[in-house]
Amino acid sequence: MAIETIDVTPDPKILTILGDIEFSPWQCLAELIDNCCDNFLSTGVTNGERPTVQISLPSKGADLRSAEVGVADNGRGMDLATLNNAIRAGWSSNDAHGALGLFGMGFNIATARLGQRTQVRTTRAGDPHWIVVTIDLPSLHAGGTFDVPVTYEPKEDPEDHGTRVIISALRPERLNLLQGHQAIRIKLGDVYSYLLREHGIEIIVNLRKVVPRRPCIWGDDRYVMRNGAEIRAVQYIDENLGVMKACAVCGRWQTVDHDSCVFCPDGGRLEVREQRIHGWLGVQRYLHTSDFGIDFLRNGRKILLRDHRIFDWVDETGNEDPEREYPIDNPRNEGRIVGEIHCDHVAVNYQKTAFEYDTREWRKVVRTIRGEAPLRPNIAKKRGFLEENRSPLARLFTGFRTDKPGLKYLIPGNGETALRGEQIMDWVDRFRKGDEAYQSDDIWYRAAEQHDKGVVTPVTPGATDDVLDEMGLTQSAPTEPAPADPWSTNDRPGPGRAPSGTPATPTPARPETVDERLSRYRGAAVLAPAYGGRFDAADLGKIDVSVYAVDAADLLDPAGRTVPIFAHLARAPRVEVFLARRHPILTDFGIDLTEMVQVVLAEFLIARAPGTKQPLVTALEKLKGRASNDRRITVDSLAKRSRELLDQIRNQMLREIKGSPTSHWETLLPHEKGEAERRFALERLGDEWVDAIESGNFIHYLPATAVVRLIERRPDAFLDGRVFRRRYSTLTDQTARTLGLSRVTNLVSEIALMADHTPRLEADELRRMRLSCDLVERELDEA
Repeated sequence: MAIETIDVTPDPKILTILGDIEFSPWQCLAELIDNCCDNFLSTGVTNGERPTVQISLPSKGADLRSAEVGVADNGRGMDLATLNNAIRAGWSSNDAHGALGLFGMGFNIATARLGQRTQVRTTRAGDPHWIVVTIDLPSLHAGGTFDVPVTYEPKEDPEDHGTRVIISALRPERLNLLQGHQAIRIKLGDVYSYLLREHGIEIIVNLRKVVPRRPCIWGDDRYVMRNGAEIRAVQYIDENLGVMKACAVCGRWQTVDHDSCVFCPDGGRLEVREQRIHGWLGVQRYLHTSDFGIDFLRNGRKILLRDHRIFDWVDETGNEDPEREYPIDNPRNEGRIVGEIHCDHVAVNYQKTAFEYDTREWRKVVRTIRGEAPLRPNIAKKRGFLEENRSPLARLFTGFRTDKPGLKYLIPGNGETALRGEQIMDWVDRFRKGDEAYQSDDIWYRAAEQHDKGVVTPVTPGATDDVLDEMGLTQSAPTEPAPADPWSTNDRPGPGRAPSGTPATPTPARPETVDERLSRYRGAAVLAPAYGGRFDAADLGKIDVSVYAVDAADLLDPAGRTVPIFAHLARAPRVEVFLARRHPILTDFGIDLTEMVQVVLAEFLIARAPGTKQPLVTALEKLKGRASNDRRITVDSLAKRSRELLDQIRNQMLREIKGSPTSHWETLLPHEKGEAERRFALERLGDEWVDAIESGNFIHYLPATAVVRLIERRPDAFLDGRVFRRRYSTLTDQTARTLGLSRVTNLVSEIALMADHTPRLEADELRRMRLSCDLVERELDEA
């Protein structure tokens, strides 16, 4: 292995001091992600791969001595000269415009804030080796040298490419903050939402994808009428400000007649660049006291998130304090104007949390979005602005400034007031989780429409007629006609979009169709794949079954009958089964769900089969014998199912073990470690056992009883929805914690016995084993 050194000036003391500059953990990760994204956007990736950033963070309770943070990308990689410059404080290969990594110190600040030892591994496709550089700040400081060692490690696959940054010797105060995995995912999904959505970049944190935060806004085809004019719910902005020269060194803008930078002593490096402001402003589907405002982006990364300063009118003379103009029309100070504005040409601070607000470029952005005059027409006239403010923000302000429910302002209502709090945030949560029924604005629109109609919706057990009842809302009487609105004296209704006023007479509710009812059931249900699958009954046909467990006491089948369960042909061969999970036959009598589903499917197949109808018991026997979801209680079938469940548990535990594999490994007993190593030696000839330990893959070779031990020793890492849905860390009573943990470990111990030893059991014991498998699946289903 060849060894050499590279110079990482400046003085090592400066590198250490960089660690004292305030950066939160997500900002440290973001600086490293910026470098990855710059590489993707400038050079792309090879072989048509999706550009991906893999982040690994310590798991809960990780040993500080072994905890690490890793950031890896599948970019093109670097040669040694490029790597040398990339890790030198104060040097940047990027110019001051057109890249996320701007200042040449982001890498150093980020790594020094997280830990004291950083290893960088990089390689290009076709290179024979990985270039490995290790920066140990205490050693550099003690030795007073600028040199860090460079090593070369051979590659298993010459086509491997990319860069990996591994930070260890973590600062103790950072470790706990780095364990908030989901909070970090949410933050990164917000900050990098545009790059994830529009450029196909993927960020993965501890094996879970970062989901981009998408705006929950009214569609751009929705509009309201004000004074005879149509105001769309989305206002698009694209203003080209022309070209100027920008210094690639200091970032300052200068007129095109300059040949050299007037601010840089050496003349800098001027480049002709476009100044452009583009994006959109829109209206959110819900009101909120803080969750609104404008996102401002630079080169695809959000610098300001849901910022409210754009709602302030600022006197350019500087004689008055800024005056907030929105929201001011409701006592709760709730707003819903949002947006995404790109201003790549405006300078930002080194933390990338603010723009340079005193620059001409930023002031131009503000004027483009909100104009020079106040948003309120009367106030504008009083201040001497004679022309109407026609800026995008002013148009939205005019159309959507109030919180009055109904179609006139596109606000969902319940017949009396606007939907707020849990009522509306449940819909927002469904939108964020990707529920297909809540992606379009149809449900919100129907709620606003029904509010205007003032429809009286009778409460019928087992059935609801509209989107309000889906939320548990009912209306006892029609509302009074709304008073005339001074902002819309000349309103005229659009084509089925924005009628003004409220009908004097309630309109009878339209009966719910079967398709609408089924759609509502799906929205209120949990998909239960354990009870569905492929069913192939001889002489009766093949069907693919999806089972929906609806949160209801009973249901209406397509014929209008009140039933606990029914089957419906969606599109051959796909069949949907809907069951009311609060029906007494399930809650009081304990009927097995699988048996119940199969009986209903047998009836369904008999009814649809041509010729002589078979007895139910005959059809049920055929259905059970060839079902993909094997419910037999033979020793062999239950042993196979137990092994499959243990494999699933191991795979899900691996996600958590990877954060700090060695700390989990050390919880095992010597004989368990020995058994795992022997299994590995038999199955993975030629591989290194130490690699399996360091990667966490040792979990695949542990005996089943050792898997139980890991859960017992580290419940904080595997419960609380990480692998098993059972709560643990949130419980404050130790007895409650012990009982919850015992429930999980007892179940896993039972299937471990069946998986490893396949004992001969009586029929009652086999039925109990099947129930244990069912309960383990239930613990895992919502993990």
